[in-house]
Amino acid sequence: MASRPLEKALAREPRGVLVWSATVVRAMAPLYLLWLAFRIWLLLRWPFHERIESLLWWLWMATSDLSLVLPFLLFAAGVALAEVTGSRAHLQRIALVVGIGLGGLSYSLGAWVAPELEDRYLARMETDAGEMRRFGPATPPAILRSLRLAEARPPEEYNLDVGTPHQTPPNVLEWRLHSPVALAVFGMINVFLGVLSAQLTDGLGRAARRNVRLAIGVLGGLLFFGCMALGSPIQAFLDDGTLRSGILGAWVPLGLPLAEFLVLFYMVRGRKP
Repeated sequence: MASRPLEKALAREPRGVLVWSATVVRAMAPLYLLWLAFRIWLLLRWPFHERIESLLWWLWMATSDLSLVLPFLLFAAGVALAEVTGSRAHLQRIALVVGIGLGGLSYSLGAWVAPELEDRYLARMETDAGEMRRFGPATPPAILRSLRLAEARPPEEYNLDVGTPHQTPPNVLEWRLHSPVALAVFGMINVFLGVLSAQLTDGLGRAARRNVRLAIGVLGGLLFFGCMALGSPIQAFLDDGTLRSGILGAWVPLGLPLAEFLVLFYMVRGRKP
């Protein structure tokens, strides 16, 4: 019953950005606040450094966390949009806009804003770690410069010391350059996974519908996160110095949500009369 006014508003205003924006925010905000509360609880319970007293450090951490969590929360946005939008064609357009917009926001926060906040935080530190600021924020242009330098004049030995970014392995630099983009693309796919999950379960009872959608969203998100972790070339380098492809490590995990999309798409299509 609660979704009917929203559906009517969307029908009257095909471009009613405020209506479906509010729907997306209501779907995602509680989940993000729950995650944020958990993170704050962990940091306050087990403080690992006096840096947590710095407001700038909290801003840096919150921005970095949001850039990571946002693509996963877009599944809930897709479910909510499917419940309040009657026209399938209209729903697809809205889901695409939401996916591109919030996926782009995730990329901007992770690749640009968070490194800038980190750089400002390091500039204010009165410890030796503040010396790391001389290399500047790790934004895409800075990573590209480091990558070109590593390829043109490779050091005698690679390492992952944050104080010597010019000695970072080129495959790790490539992974750091590509992984925020791949994560944003996952967010775009995740919106449609939410839409398809809502369409697939719309004939179930309330409890069953909620449980199935939750299982699809959580399981799919965890599996993709696991693939992201496995695709990272950092652990392989730390284990035995292997320089595994960073580009493949960033993009191959997307095969999982794409496969999930195809399965759900054909299942939804098979339910049509």
